[in-house]
Amino acid sequence: MAVISFQNTITTNYPAKQKRINFRSEIEFPEFSIQHLLNTFKHIPDHTALLGVVEENIPVMFDLKDPKPGAIMMINDHLPSLRRLMLTMIQSLIPSNSPNDFQYIVISEFPDKWMKLISEFDPEYSYCAGVVGGYEDSAEDWIIYLAQRAEDRINGRGSGASVVLFVDDASQLEKLDIQVRLNYEWLLRVGSKVNIWLVTGFDLAKEGNNDKLIKNFKTRIYGQMDKKFHSKLKDIVPSFILENLKPNRNFATKIGSEWIQFWAPKLQG
Repeated sequence: MAVISFQNTITTNYPAKQKRINFRSEIEFPEFSIQHLLNTFKHIPDHTALLGVVEENIPVMFDLKDPKPGAIMMINDHLPSLRRLMLTMIQSLIPSNSPNDFQYIVISEFPDKWMKLISEFDPEYSYCAGVVGGYEDSAEDWIIYLAQRAEDRINGRGSGASVVLFVDDASQLEKLDIQVRLNYEWLLRVGSKVNIWLVTGFDLAKEGNNDKLIKNFKTRIYGQMDKKFHSKLKDIVPSFILENLKPNRNFATKIGSEWIQFWAPKLQG
């Protein structure tokens, strides 16, 4: 089985060989469920999230124990498809990890909807440390708390589970207190070094979004978007990559020096 991961180039079962995958616009992968994805790749390592597949036997994975990729930003002009990709990450981490290994927090304008979706695969919320609205004071409290935990871990005061903070809409960050935003930006720079990860969704269609924030993320995942937004990204992603993406489940990202196109499972929500 070949593997694409965010810490390596594409590798095969044979260490001496490497397989390169070119970005191919003509391929449209058949729909598949999250359960199919989990059944197909049931032996993934601990602390590893699945995002989708390039081909039937080539998964795209994210290793929470490797700090090099840094925080993840997911970018398009349709946040629901980004939320579904975040849900894929969460669901794929649960089967091979205990709540002592992995925890997540969600900040969203739609906390009730998130709670309903999470209840379908984590009914006891064993892995979920919290789901809060971006308009709630507790959203700021979580960011400050995680920054404090990161500082403790950097200074050798405790370790603990890998933690992922999902902010499904970056526009929420602009409403936070300036001190909280500074804590978030600090987490963005150092969090992955101590297994505290940020995954943030960015809707290019929303007014008031800080486009400069995109470049602060080391790993960026692009979904299909209206062509009028391509110029906003011209300095960081070739236009042909964006032009050839299909709606909803199709994404592109850069791993090392290679651009890859992958397909996420079909999810409700």
